Amino acid sequence: MRRVLMVCYYFPPLAGMGSLRALKFATYLPEFGWMPVLVAPRDGLEEDPSLCGTELAAYRTGEFRRRRLGRRVLRAATDASVVATSSQALGRIRDVVRRWLYCPDGQIGWYPFAIAAGRRAIREGAFDAIFSSSFPITAHLVARQLHRETGIPWVAEFRDLWTDWGTGGPRRQRFNESMERAIVAEATEVVTVSPTYGEVLRSRGARRVSIVTNGFDPGDLPEAKIQEGTSAAYVGTYYPEYQDLATAFRALGSLARSGRVLGLRVKLVGNVPEGLEEMLVGNSVIECERTGSVPHKDALRFICEANVLLLSGPISAERDALCGHIPGKTFEYLGSGRPILLVGDPKSDVGELLQPLPSVRIVTPGDVEGAEVAFLSLLQGDDRRNSTQLERFTSRFLAGRLAETLDHTCKA
Repeated sequence: MRRVLMVCYYFPPLAGMGSLRALKFATYLPEFGWMPVLVAPRDGLEEDPSLCGTELAAYRTGEFRRRRLGRRVLRAATDASVVATSSQALGRIRDVVRRWLYCPDGQIGWYPFAIAAGRRAIREGAFDAIFSSSFPITAHLVARQLHRETGIPWVAEFRDLWTDWGTGGPRRQRFNESMERAIVAEATEVVTVSPTYGEVLRSRGARRVSIVTNGFDPGDLPEAKIQEGTSAAYVGTYYPEYQDLATAFRALGSLARSGRVLGLRVKLVGNVPEGLEEMLVGNSVIECERTGSVPHKDALRFICEANVLLLSGPISAERDALCGHIPGKTFEYLGSGRPILLVGDPKSDVGELLQPLPSVRIVTPGDVEGAEVAFLSLLQGDDRRNSTQLERFTSRFLAGRLAETLDHTCKA
């Protein structure tokens, strides 16, 4: 069996979609002839114990974190005035460090630990490929150095675009763009999560790009029963600058106030800004619950209990970074079999992915009346998706796609 060294900052117990994606790759790659060995941090600032369980060979490392250093300094200052002065000084120092020293990102403090662990892993056993996943970009710098030292083929995965979001001013932006081009050009192959992102990375010098979307694991989905009455759920983070939940919320509020939908309950699971509930509640005819961030297994239960799932796509497909963004929860929504109401640009990658599937309605941002019609249609419909339509989105299938890329990398 071939062996791949996975350089992944995000891996359980760290929380997040990046950790889940890497975990599923590691779980299913052996079925396709690849044994993963992991290089990852020992712990993190936000953990999700529900993601743990899979055991694999791993080199867990320490990490230098600026946040911990700052806390130590503040704890050492006992006088109130000293604390205030230290806080102000640390704030200025953090700004300088963040812009000039923590490059390409705040996880650069992991670099020396990960390099040492990677070298040790390679000394202790042969590898056929190296795989790194960003964010953070630091993971690619680790993999690139190991690739240069050993000649082992290297696959660089971009779960999101990097320089398209901009950071740190013009000089830093130019530096990041130069580094990005160097990474994608030097990597033996590049993996990303959507067609638009693939085209962008090809235009920046990637020799070969494979599209491996996010997905869902059927074994993770609970057999939850839909609760009595009518319920809608939004699960995940919401970015009001780029996404639109207001259209769906206004539509639900209108349906409830007019009596066309009775006993409507809405559940907001994840990081959703306060204030949106006002569009729903109106004259208190809608029950709205906000859970905040929850473990992954609980998020899946909320998904499977809802009558209709709300999904916010990009408000415009004009920017590549938005057009190619397919929310990770999209695939677990699909796996649940529940109807989906997407508010977003239908020309975006998520819109085009969902368009052919039954039990999905797509509404353009601002079309409140269209969202009302769509929601009622989903409540009354029975055009559920079948398993053959969803096979290409399962974690096992996608691990097979990554294995094909790794196989090709070894022949390059």
